[in-house]
Parts: sequence; C-alpha cells; structure tokens
Amino acid sequence: MSIKEYLQSVIAHIRSKEAKSYVEAELANHMEHSKMSWMTKGYTEKEAEGKAASEMGSPTVLGKSLNEIHKPRIDWLLLSLLIGILLLSFLPIIALNQPHYEYRYGHMIPAFLSNHVIHIILGFGVALGLMFLDYRKFAQLGYVFFGIASLFIIFLYSFYNAQINGKVMIQVGFISLKVWMSIPLYCIAWAALFSKQNFALWKATVLVGISFILFSFNADLSILLIYGALVGVLFMKSKFSKKQKSIVFGAVAALIISFIIFTWFSYQNGSIAKYQIARLLGFFNPASYAEGAGYMNVLLTDLLQGAKWFGAGTTYKLPEAHTDLVFGHLIQSYGLAMAIGIFIILSLVIVRFLHNTSSVKDSFGRLIITGCITIFSTQFIYAVGMTVGLVPIVSISLPFFSYGFMPTVLNAFLIGLVLSVYRRKHFVQTLHVPKITSKVSH
Repeated sequence: MSIKEYLQSVIAHIRSKEAKSYVEAELANHMEHSKMSWMTKGYTEKEAEGKAASEMGSPTVLGKSLNEIHKPRIDWLLLSLLIGILLLSFLPIIALNQPHYEYRYGHMIPAFLSNHVIHIILGFGVALGLMFLDYRKFAQLGYVFFGIASLFIIFLYSFYNAQINGKVMIQVGFISLKVWMSIPLYCIAWAALFSKQNFALWKATVLVGISFILFSFNADLSILLIYGALVGVLFMKSKFSKKQKSIVFGAVAALIISFIIFTWFSYQNGSIAKYQIARLLGFFNPASYAEGAGYMNVLLTDLLQGAKWFGAGTTYKLPEAHTDLVFGHLIQSYGLAMAIGIFIILSLVIVRFLHNTSSVKDSFGRLIITGCITIFSTQFIYAVGMTVGLVPIVSISLPFFSYGFMPTVLNAFLIGLVLSVYRRKHFVQTLHVPKITSKVSH
C-alpha cells in the first residue's frame, strides 16, 4: 500500500475536517521520514512506502484511534458558566424596575430589559460563532488585526454621532460602537505578534506608541488601564529575553513615576486645574470632598455599611447603578450573599481560563487566553475594587452585569476566543504515531 492510499484510508475514519487536515499533514511527514529511512537500507521507493505503511499498523484501527484523540472539544464548563452568567445578568435591570418600553424622541423605543435581551442573544451568538472559527488562522495576521483595530479607532473619532463625558461613540439603535471594541482585536494582534520568534522589540515599541496615541484622544482612563495591562502581560509572557523584559519594565516604571511626580508638582504650582485630580483626592479623603469628588465614595461606604446578607439594604438611589457601579447596585438590591455568589461565578471564569492556558501547547493559543484573562480580570477586579473602596472610581464595567452592548458582547467575544482555542488544543501537538500504534496493537 502506498503512503497516499494509507493516508486516505486513515483519514476516512476521522470526522472533523479540521482534524483531518492536521492528522494527514503530520502523518504524511512521519511516514515520509520512515520511507527515507527504508530507502537508505537499499529498498526501492515503492518497497519503502510499503514498509512505512505496514510499520504503522492497520489504517482502520489507527484512524479510529486518531479520531478519538483529535476530536474537537467543547469546554462545557466554561459554556455553562457563560449561560449562567447571562441569565444572572438580568438581576441588576430587574431591580431597576424599568418599563419594557419608554417614550423618547417622539416614539416608543425598547428600554433596558428589552435591549438587554438583544445584547445577550448577540453576545451568545458571538461566543458560539468564535468557538467554531479556527483561531489558528489568525496566527499570521497580527499586523492585519492591529491595523483593523487602529483604523476602527480613527473611524470612530472621525464619524462619531454621540458623545458622553468626552467619550465618542457611534450610536446605531440599541448598539453603541465604542473604542472598547478595539481591545479584543488588539488582543489577537499582540498575541500573534508576540508569538513570533523574529518579532523585533523596536517594532513592538513603535506599535505600542501608535496605539497609545490613538487611545489618548479618548477621555477614558479605564481603556488605557486595560490596554496597558494587556500589552504588559503579553509582553512578559512573550519570547523576548529576560534582559529585554527587565529593561522595558524598568523604563515603563520610570516613565510612570516621572509622570506622577510631574503631575503632583504641577498641581501644587497651580498649573493643573483642581478638577483634573479632584477625583483622586476624593478617593484618598472622601470626607473632605463629600460635597464633590468624594460624594460617590461616601455613598458607597454608607451602602456597604447598610447592606444586609439577604434582601435590599439602603433605599437611596445609587448613580450609575446599571453601569459602572452595578456591583454596588447588586449589594443594595439583593444583599451581600448574592453579590458574593456573583463574585465567585465570575472568578470561576478566570480560574477556567487559567486551567485552559495550562493545557494548551500552542504558544499563540496560550497568549490569546492570557490576553483574555487580562482583559476580563482587569475589568472584574477593578469594578469590584472601586465599589468596596480599594481603588478610585472610574468608568469601567463589570463583565456582563453592567448594562450595554459592549460589556456583554466584548466579554462574550473573549469567552468565544478561549472556547476556540480549547476546541483545537489537540491539533497543535506532535502526532506520536508509534505510541498510538503500540497502544492500538494490544
């Protein structure tokens, strides 16, 4: 039997199209090496092919074995967590007790609950769609994804039709396109670039500079925080040397410290208006700024002190209850027990992400999951942290629970990427055919 005939017989027993191409390529490579080995012993090419084929054992048995080993997987635990979180994400909106429709702009339009249903359907669809999309096709498209993300930001700045507190967006019905949408695209871009052996440090520096300049035009420090964390973590997990990482880390730390010192002295000299750092001062000393920048911190402190384990606590209206301070809204509306339960469920998503990272052999796949962990956990930890008074209040969403198109779809996109990597985690390992053959022969 020739190598071609043997391969066709083996892959006939493999159901997955993705697995078929992978197994065929790996098996062909292995058999070609075996063939060359037999030819060096004096066998003709046809005889060597027959020897290589017989050496592999029964193609039927091997094909069935490889079909089981390389069958695409579904991370049912992560998918179940996603479904559970999407169902629980209705809780903050239900507590608001808003009507299904409201009268605005001269006609009736869907209100929070109706819009959230659409957000969830879209988010779940995005997650499932990405799961079935082969993430490995993105591995050579790092610059392409970087360009798409950068052009999207430029397009947003050029053609936005809505603006809130300096943050531009394109509003299309119930969908708001914001700068946040570029973050997962940059995640794929940096994962692809940092997984390359020949990616130069100077190129990374130039691209980081370009992207930070683009983000700086948007009045949203939370995006800079998350994007900075994303690039920093992926860089530390990249294939650059420890020396290069140490130099870059030291330079960035020096820049941050210099900026803080410059900002503080500028404030002391009166060259920076008080409102520019008033929120920070309100965080450190909320009682002295209770009528201004410290008001929200005082409000959250009172909320936590008046919270019950079960059921509603304080009754005053919490600003931004459905968006930035949704975790405080959950505590106020349902009690500490419910909030802790939601905290645990969101933490389990991160734990599952970490578990998947350890089981993936492909460097690009590991970096994608690492990037998703960074984006998801930075939002999650900061949103909870500012509710309990550990960090200053900024505009940042609690994944899935904050109302809006982006908090739901963006984080569903992250879970979809992780599901895609998990589904194909066996496709990038070396095909140990002799071991499989020996196992089958028993």
